[in-house]
Amino acid sequence: MAGGKIKGITIEIGGNTQPLQNALKDVNKQSDSLATELKEVERLLKFNPGNVEALAQKQQLLTQQIENTTQKLDKLKEAEQQVQAQFQNGKISEEQYRAFRREIEFTQGSLDGLKNKLGNMKAEQENVA
Repeated sequence: MAGGKIKGITIEIGGNTQPLQNALKDVNKQSDSLATELKEVERLLKFNPGNVEALAQKQQLLTQQIENTTQKLDKLKEAEQQVQAQFQNGKISEEQYRAFRREIEFTQGSLDGLKNKLGNMKAEQENVA
């Protein structure tokens, strides 16, 4: 979601000043890759719900996706004060600021959804066992 919505916001992370979207590029790329692989595993499970290997892969991918999304949320929250200051100083528009806030909310919602998915999966595994 970060794509073009938060363009023009520049932040400093670890002493490097860079556009926010560049700071999130690696995290977003890994997230897309994990999501694609997770869809493939879920498609396999649709046809063979008892496949132990696929269930293990799904659990592993969900865990990795949670870690990745947590990392993204941490980066966004790390940048939050800088973005707030830029908005108050008129360096970024209200639209850019709202897009940044939406990005945080979207990422938090994604993280919560992934945690629920993993929790449901673990509960299902306990019921089967």
